[in-house]
Amino acid sequence: MAETYTSYGTNLTTTNETTVVTSVTGTSIINAIHVSNVDSTNAASITIKLYKGATGYSIVTSAGVPIQSTYQALDAPIPITTGDTVKVTASSANRLHVIVSVLEIT
Repeated sequence: MAETYTSYGTNLTTTNETTVVTSVTGTSIINAIHVSNVDSTNAASITIKLYKGATGYSIVTSAGVPIQSTYQALDAPIPITTGDTVKVTASSANRLHVIVSVLEIT
């Protein structure tokens, strides 16, 4: 089995739910989810869900991210399998960047 560390990122330019990670074939382990507020005048909030098929499970709901700061969403790794996705929703567009650190096992 090959193990590869990688990261996925997105700039949330919309308030629509946005896919950040789609699991590769096999198992992956999400080690960290970092959310950065790049706005210099406004706070924002983030909702993060793990989808297993069509069912979404909340990792965090409406977590506040203060002006020009970073929020770390995980306190323990989360394993995901083929077909799982991580989706995020911002309270405001163009304020939040998201980086997800993943160990892919194929």
